Amino acid sequence: MSIRDGPRSGGVSMDEIRVLYVDDEPQWAVTTAELLDRRDVAIETLSATSASEALEYLTEREIDCIVAEYDLPDADGLELLEAARSEVDSIPFLLFTGSGSEAIASEAISAGVTDYVRKADDPDRDAVLADAVVDAVEAAHGRRKRDRQLHAVETAQEGISILDSNGRFVYVNRAYADLYGYEPAAMIGEHWELLYPDDEVAAAHEEIIPTVMAEGEWRGETTGLRADGSTFVEAHSLSTTGNGDLICTVQDITDHKERERDLERYETIIEALGDPVYTVDDDGRYTYVNDAYAAMTGYEKDEIVGEHVSVLLDDESVERGEATVESLLSADTDGRQCTYEITVETSDGEAIRCEDNVSLLPLADGQFRGIAGVVRDITDRAERERELEEYETIVETIPDEVYTLDAERRLTKVVPPSNAEVTTTGYRPAELVGEHVSLIMDEDDIATGDREIGALLNDPDRSTASFEMETITKDGQRRPHENHIAILPLDGDGRFQGTVGVLRDISDRKERERELRAQNERLERFASIVSHDLRNPLNVAQGRLEQARGTCDCAEAHLEEVAWAHDRMSVLIENILTVARERDPEPDPGPISLAAVVDDCWDHVETGAAALRVETDAVVRADRARLKQLLENLLRNAVDHGDADPAEPRGGDRPGVTITVGDREGGDGFYVADDGPGIPLDERERVFESGYSSDGDGTGLGLAIVERIATAHGWTATVTESAAGGARFELAGVDAVDR
Repeated sequence: MSIRDGPRSGGVSMDEIRVLYVDDEPQWAVTTAELLDRRDVAIETLSATSASEALEYLTEREIDCIVAEYDLPDADGLELLEAARSEVDSIPFLLFTGSGSEAIASEAISAGVTDYVRKADDPDRDAVLADAVVDAVEAAHGRRKRDRQLHAVETAQEGISILDSNGRFVYVNRAYADLYGYEPAAMIGEHWELLYPDDEVAAAHEEIIPTVMAEGEWRGETTGLRADGSTFVEAHSLSTTGNGDLICTVQDITDHKERERDLERYETIIEALGDPVYTVDDDGRYTYVNDAYAAMTGYEKDEIVGEHVSVLLDDESVERGEATVESLLSADTDGRQCTYEITVETSDGEAIRCEDNVSLLPLADGQFRGIAGVVRDITDRAERERELEEYETIVETIPDEVYTLDAERRLTKVVPPSNAEVTTTGYRPAELVGEHVSLIMDEDDIATGDREIGALLNDPDRSTASFEMETITKDGQRRPHENHIAILPLDGDGRFQGTVGVLRDISDRKERERELRAQNERLERFASIVSHDLRNPLNVAQGRLEQARGTCDCAEAHLEEVAWAHDRMSVLIENILTVARERDPEPDPGPISLAAVVDDCWDHVETGAAALRVETDAVVRADRARLKQLLENLLRNAVDHGDADPAEPRGGDRPGVTITVGDREGGDGFYVADDGPGIPLDERERVFESGYSSDGDGTGLGLAIVERIATAHGWTATVTESAAGGARFELAGVDAVDR
């Protein structure tokens, strides 16, 4: 310490300083306050007249500096110093006295006063006190700051050391020493090379030290060497000080590096999986997405990270996700994983149906941090599921029985017709599943099925096969079925897995076949009768006609009519035989005037009182003989059935039925209509059937022949109601010839 002899040069910028001035002479308190107040630094001066009063201030107010007279009523200044320092450690204390001596000054210095200033009337010397106060407070603030910094360094988790210009430690904190396995004191004076492997020492001399000297600092990773010979990865920084020393900080990042390596491995695995992966924080915002997730959505990764999940998921998916997280966080949930379906909306507006496998991120102090998810596009699977549902619905509603057999011919699935409870065999499906097919099929039918299966396996161009068989019912009866079979997909090794079959009950069809055979037999007998019993007398009549022409003077016109009738009977017999034996000759079409053929037919039909109207000039392509036969049958049908209804007889002068032949609308055919009673609506579908007759008097073949001739030409014959309420037969699809 030095005695202040002159004014302080310069000034400082500080917050307001609170000074406690202790003196039992009031005029000096006023004088001191005034001279302190004249300084550039704001100084608030409080005064006390005794040591005890000064100590009370210390307990009640924050004091930056004490200025005290040596001679006080209740103690001297040094005693006050000791008492004040016990209350506030290291508080600046200035002894300001006019009765001092060298002895007092020496004692004050030994006691630890901050400064010693003599009282004087000289203004220059008065300014010395103010300078001393500012310096003392400034120094105290600096010491406290350095103490805090030193305490921070000592207690820091990061290793800190100071090296002198020779590279030797002049300071190390506890964390630095512990990092290398030494005591702090043992490291003082040691060179930094002690702490690094040989190859790291060489690299430091060649790269690190030159960089620090040139740029003032260096940061990077190095390998530290512990006292026990083990090494670790450290984050290392060096910076120079103004006096040539180096400040060194190190931190063990071995675990951090290992985590980085683990993270790299996990990221590599995630990318290699190919599945879209993401993480979301507790606010529902993306924190990570991999390349596959970005590719699926059509966005860049940086366009997704930070956004809320609602930018990619529809409202229903967001709600379902929130419910899933709540479920995972609930106390009732055993696991931390769950799978649910979401819909991802891509950048181009496409909606992708996905399966989201989510897991909770590790909790932090029990708090939810977010989730990680792996997404898989299940659009195809969902489509297959929908198709499967559709197929199952079809299988359950079709009127046929469906079954599957394994490779050992055991039933694995049975679906009754139209999803009935019982199969056509009388068994319930549960009674059949697991049973050998021999329960409901005999050996011959099983052998037939095996041959068909073998043919399918050997012919890749065939996918299905059909054969007739009989099922054995629960009560031992036999029912005819048509069995349509296909091969189930082979397994991965190409082995046969079984078959699927559709069983159609053909009992009704078999009964119709029996009836048809009986009908054909009757028709054949009928044809034989027609052929024998009609042809013989017709032949006799034709022979006698020829004799009559040569010997009789009868009118030639009458004989011609008889000859025509015989020819007509021959044609009718041929038609009857054709229908009976189902042999239709192929038509030989050519251009024919429809009106001319109609007139020709009218001349050869017993028309009675009927009238004909021809309202067409169409030329059609048709077989003339067959077309004539068709028109004659239609005209004769109209004449025969077109009489007035019995409930309202024509009688008197009322004319007979009027028949009209005209063109169909659109010009693709013609019609034959009458104004008779018509055909009842419920009988119109049957009029073209062989043997159908409305009154039972006809053969029931005329309209059947009409339809067969139309079909042979590629036409369509239909019956409806005419404008006059009678019958109207339409022939559609008739080719017209341009005139």
